Amino acid sequence: MNLDLLDKVLGVSGGISWVVSYVFYRLYRSRTDTARQVKNIPIWEPGEDLLSHLTNDGNLAYAAVEGVVKELNRTLHSRHGNNEGVIMETQLIEHKSQRINGFWSDVKKVLRDTTEYVPFALKPVKDSGTDGNKHVVEVLDPGQAARLRDELETTHDSFEPHRSSLVQIGIDRLFGEVSKGLQESEKMLLTGTSLLGVGKVFLERGQIKMAPPDDLSRTYILTKMRLSELVRHYEAQSSMYKVIALLSALIGGGILSIIVWRQTRAWLERRKQRIQFEDIRRAMAEAAERRRVHISVARNRNSEEAEIDNTCVVCLTNQRQVVALNCGHISLCADCAEALHFPKKCPVCRAAVVRFMPIFHA
Repeated sequence: MNLDLLDKVLGVSGGISWVVSYVFYRLYRSRTDTARQVKNIPIWEPGEDLLSHLTNDGNLAYAAVEGVVKELNRTLHSRHGNNEGVIMETQLIEHKSQRINGFWSDVKKVLRDTTEYVPFALKPVKDSGTDGNKHVVEVLDPGQAARLRDELETTHDSFEPHRSSLVQIGIDRLFGEVSKGLQESEKMLLTGTSLLGVGKVFLERGQIKMAPPDDLSRTYILTKMRLSELVRHYEAQSSMYKVIALLSALIGGGILSIIVWRQTRAWLERRKQRIQFEDIRRAMAEAAERRRVHISVARNRNSEEAEIDNTCVVCLTNQRQVVALNCGHISLCADCAEALHFPKKCPVCRAAVVRFMPIFHA
């Protein structure tokens, strides 16, 4: 199979479309499975009922717990206010303008990105405070939970413009990089935040704990959403990823169909020309046989020069035997005409060759 540049570009594009389709199909299956798994799981609140169930019936392999964030040992204090929380994410980002291929574009450079965790638990929404930590659910490995970073509350976000002299600005623009300023942001999971946890719930040394499920096909989730909202969220994502996967698959299939159509058309054209050249050779062989019977060959200098002038422009050995249509140039022998790359072009004027016709020398 001979692939030209366009076929190669189409092949790469089709391959990328299939890869994108597969990636979004996996995302679609993941979101669909998560929505199905979460939809009918039991919902518990930290308290005596949950403790009694775990004591009598054992661990909950996959369950939901609704409660309020409570610190266990210490809290994290905001650097820009009086907020207290159990997770704090800080970022320092430098904003720049860079000249790329003659065009100015805004770029970001992360100078600092840190996340701090302290142990925390979920306590009952209506907490009397008399049982201490007995009825709270300690949350383990929160960094592995899906959606948690999306639930952090922004407690600080400021932008400090970069101040430079006109001379420095001119130098920066000359070198193609201008600093616009620094953005500092802080996000926290505040104590007292209502949170829904979905994962494995178990009892360890009399303390209720939540951790990532043992079954890796199940998703560990910490979110501010209610369970019904969470299910709708994953179902909406599933539908969106399904549409993207189908569109990518259709695009890939369409590109594959174009390649097959182009290659089939080229194969039919080559087959047609092969049959054509077989007819040309047959006719020329018959003409040569008739010449040998009726004509005696006499060579002289003029005839030798004429023979040289009549040689194929490609191989410079055989006589010119075919005429290229529609341009009409007689410059090739049959072998070289057949060997031209498809689509065939006249070697004299580079015009597209519709077909070749044999010529006969007297």
